[in-house]
Amino acid sequence: MKVDDIIRGIPELEHKILGFENLGGGLCNETYRVQTKHKAYVLRINSRQNEYLNLTRRSEIEVMKKAHREGFSPQVIADDHPEHYVVTEFIDGRMLEKDDLADENIKTMIMNRLKVIHGMESQGRKCTPYDLIHGYLRGADSFQVKRPYGLNRLLDRIEKIAHQRSNDKTYNNRFCHNDSFLCNMIYTGDQLQIIDWELSGIGDVFFELTLIPFTNQFSEAEEREWLRLYFGHFEEDTFHIFQDMKYVSMVREVAWGLFYSCLTEDNKHHDFDYYKFAEYCMERIEQGIYQL
Repeated sequence: MKVDDIIRGIPELEHKILGFENLGGGLCNETYRVQTKHKAYVLRINSRQNEYLNLTRRSEIEVMKKAHREGFSPQVIADDHPEHYVVTEFIDGRMLEKDDLADENIKTMIMNRLKVIHGMESQGRKCTPYDLIHGYLRGADSFQVKRPYGLNRLLDRIEKIAHQRSNDKTYNNRFCHNDSFLCNMIYTGDQLQIIDWELSGIGDVFFELTLIPFTNQFSEAEEREWLRLYFGHFEEDTFHIFQDMKYVSMVREVAWGLFYSCLTEDNKHHDFDYYKFAEYCMERIEQGIYQL
């Protein structure tokens, strides 16, 4: 179905449309800014990934509504067909970038948001980093994607880490966004809004804490300060856990890339080489580099 046909079928938007444009930036879903006579909205057309992750779009909508009530996520405008699309208000701001991490105020805002998220209720959702890895790999296998040589060895270590982390009753089994990269944080100048809640669920706080550092190539000193900022103090044990979870994050990227290499094969909106990205992550892991 064409985008304009979808928009015309949404009661909250029909008869008011001035135009729409592709927002770009996303590698999973298609997102559009829809301009009406009075306001702008975001239409997100969902990919099929949640079919393979056992996460319902309806429970995601409930999380989004709760986060909006907490004051840090856009309002849901239309959710009659959550498996297909969702419409939210458009937040006038910009995505955070790596240079923003030099601003202590912004880093504090990020940490404050994460702490609130980690205290949220689950809305019946469970999504550990291991669920993500195995869900993506099941999806890739269903498309008969060739597994790179050496992947099983990586998965053996993942199982060991999962077993070790199962003993942590404080920071494991907490609600997490699970996709809290800078691109999913919209800075308005005085507030920080969090978008893209589709992977949210009960998970591991330490996995969440790795997402910004490992994608922005933090130094060891920056990683230690990052942990100190979240916990209020620094301990070597937490640093070792953090390193293990960076490994988990890298393997998650491998599984994600393999899955999307086939899921988006016929999608004209994306020219990103997912399989090559998965191979790149494998190479870095083999070199002992747990950063993108």
